Amino acid sequence: MLDDFKYYRQALGVNMLWNSYPIVFILRDGFGVGPSGSTFTILYWGLGLLLLMPINIFRTIYLPNRMLFACWFGFIVLGWLYWKYYPSINGEPERLRETLTYIIPLLFLFASMYYPNNKVHIILIVMVFYSLLASTGLLYSLTRDPHWTFGERAAIKFAANTQNSNPHAYANNALCGILASFIVAARMRSVLVKIFYYLVAIFSVGVLILARTNTSLIALGVMAVIYLTFHGKSVIKSVFQMRTLGLVAAVYGIVALLLSQFAFASYALEVYLQAFITRFGKVIYTVTGVEVDQKSAEIDYSSVNRVYSFRYVFEEFLGEGSIGLILFGEGYKSQFFDVPALEALVNQGVLGFILFNSFFFVMGIIAVQQFFKPANDLSLFMAYFSIIVLIALFSGARPIDLSMWLVYVFYIRFFGIYSSDSSIKPLQPQPA
Repeated sequence: MLDDFKYYRQALGVNMLWNSYPIVFILRDGFGVGPSGSTFTILYWGLGLLLLMPINIFRTIYLPNRMLFACWFGFIVLGWLYWKYYPSINGEPERLRETLTYIIPLLFLFASMYYPNNKVHIILIVMVFYSLLASTGLLYSLTRDPHWTFGERAAIKFAANTQNSNPHAYANNALCGILASFIVAARMRSVLVKIFYYLVAIFSVGVLILARTNTSLIALGVMAVIYLTFHGKSVIKSVFQMRTLGLVAAVYGIVALLLSQFAFASYALEVYLQAFITRFGKVIYTVTGVEVDQKSAEIDYSSVNRVYSFRYVFEEFLGEGSIGLILFGEGYKSQFFDVPALEALVNQGVLGFILFNSFFFVMGIIAVQQFFKPANDLSLFMAYFSIIVLIALFSGARPIDLSMWLVYVFYIRFFGIYSSDSSIKPLQPQPA
């Protein structure tokens, strides 16, 4: 354990960089720590880089996934050229902010190349506690927030604008907690340790419901279907083993005891789950016009912009635009669509569209490979989590976005990288 301490330190740095916002929002907006705005976020990333960097930089480095790197690096080079030579007619973005958008992900990639491939399981262990800390901090902050009311999505309101918040950060963080807990629990031999990790996963499911984001809940359902497709037989076989039944009984008893002591918690989960079902019906009605039920026959305004984006691309940009406009786009960050796959085409033309979306095409291929033969526990986690990353192609963020680029670098460095250490056995699927 002491020999691995430096890897725990570096693993914390990795999590602080690729999953930064849940803790940043708690400290900056929930507790009022540090400067407001993006300054605190940059300082937080800087601390993560310091933790990740080794004391001695003259040591072995580990290469990233070359295919993912080639796609992403080609896109950021194109992005930099557009920033310098083909700016938007709406004006250039702030120079310092845009410079950091390119520098920080490259620093993250460089620092992460010092992390050994045979220690990536430590990143998952740290991720469980990092996610648990963020989810617990979220619930504690909500009890202290005078602007938050019961029925709202669980998220910390920004100090600069108490009308806005980002529940997606906490929903995705909860997804990390669920996946990492189940994968780490499968490696543990101690029954008590297994029970702890399963309780963390169940707690994370509760937070996911409270955050009430469509994409994360849908992604969790897709992940469950994929797992059962690949490992359904082994799950059914192990369900009736005495060890599994004992674990299920212990976890169920603890959860039932906690819910009986905190009746408000079970009521809140029921209310929020019903609210999610209603809102999901509104999304379907907005996109397709299909009425799921009478309550859901309303417009979901968060989906309207995405519907507009598709119409603009296919009716105006491709339908009425010149060949030159389609080939080269409208300029650097000219349009904001909240649909990165299309925004790359409109802003940076055909080449930008190909480079950006090829990254996710390669990611999907690697994910399928990892479902069948995972390189390690972290790659298995990343294969399942890639579902939410792929969904984000059509549901949020931008193609040139610092926080998303940090997620991409996490995948570039660790996804599908096989270790030369043959002592690490592949994880055998088991529910307990």
